[in-house]
Amino acid sequence: MNRRLVLIGLILAVALATPASIPVLAQDESITVIFPRHEADLVGAYAARAAQFQSETGIGVTIIQGGWEQIADRILPEIATGGSAYDVVEFDNSWVAEWCGTGWLAPLDEFLPEGFTEGMIPGLVDLFTCPDDQFYGVVWNNDTRFFFYNEAMLSEAGIEAPPSTWDEMVAQTRTLQDAGVVQYGVAPFWSQEWSLINDFHFWVYTFGGEIVDEAGCFLWNEDPNTLAALEFMVQMQAEGIADPAGLTYNQAAAQNVFLNGRAAFMPQGISGLMAYADDPEQSTVPGQLAVGLVPGAEEGLSATLTLPEAYAIPANSQHKEAAWQFIEYMTSRESNIFLAKEIGVLPIWVDLYTDEELTALYPFWADFSAQLETARGLSTLTWYGSFVDIAQIEVHAALAGEKTPQEALDAMADGLAEFSCVP
Repeated sequence: MNRRLVLIGLILAVALATPASIPVLAQDESITVIFPRHEADLVGAYAARAAQFQSETGIGVTIIQGGWEQIADRILPEIATGGSAYDVVEFDNSWVAEWCGTGWLAPLDEFLPEGFTEGMIPGLVDLFTCPDDQFYGVVWNNDTRFFFYNEAMLSEAGIEAPPSTWDEMVAQTRTLQDAGVVQYGVAPFWSQEWSLINDFHFWVYTFGGEIVDEAGCFLWNEDPNTLAALEFMVQMQAEGIADPAGLTYNQAAAQNVFLNGRAAFMPQGISGLMAYADDPEQSTVPGQLAVGLVPGAEEGLSATLTLPEAYAIPANSQHKEAAWQFIEYMTSRESNIFLAKEIGVLPIWVDLYTDEELTALYPFWADFSAQLETARGLSTLTWYGSFVDIAQIEVHAALAGEKTPQEALDAMADGLAEFSCVP
């Protein structure tokens, strides 16, 4: 890693606990940018790239970063009340349905050079294009998740191939445990917070379930596959397949357990995980990890979660042109290459997946491309925030053994009854 980035990483470390401003020297014009800390950015790569932007353009930048929920708590009230404190904001995939049509954001179409989105992954462009056919966000974090496993552990226990179904993963975990190779199969991130419902979506999709239909009508308490997914999550917890401390883990904690050899499988790992596996400061399993297709409830059923995050410009920003210059710079091919080299971030540009320099660094990207075809996003709901508020309580209650899975799903429906579809 670039040693200069390590110093910047020390500055960013403050943001892990609470949102923090990272001031950059002011120029003739300055902007304030707020977005979450990327899960893989342990060295301050985004701040370093922003510093390069300032150096090249003369536009001053103040970056505000922190945990996703902390950043959301700052953005949502500001943007909903028409504030102008920020010039570039996080535009999360879960907010698209709610934000479209509100007038909170400035359409980016007036700033886009002709053909700007050509060559981007089409789904990432489509996701942040609202029903008015205007484009509101450029993805900064192509956060698609992948199935990682410790190949060395499997080999030590005489297992020749990774699991292709969840039942196989359970069986392999028991073989690993019986052989004394590892204590747990999975270190889940099931703390009662926003990311728990991301994980709930993931397991539902791998069981062929549906949480809502296209109109947003409740399916979670009626769909047998969704029930089976939650039952399986509970089973892993109850039978010691999953680390019981996972009920308190966030994503970073679960990743740390896997990278330090205390779990054999990471069902929903970030793209940069492999790069950190070979960093002795982050991992004790260098050279041991491999990537496979996400298993499913049955043979041939695979799905994964994609959680893209975009940069957007608030409608009341006083520095829209400078804000656009920042977005264009930070999402360019050059920036994608820089961030991929530093921390393994997945590009938003299709041609970079076959870039010789990057594929030499990350030959496992070939495994990623097979999984990208099955990627699905979160439920598209104008009331997604309310859904998460209720669902994280009830899903956690089921995992903790306080309710049966069906009771938890029914309680979610009761708690969200005001949003139910009228027959």
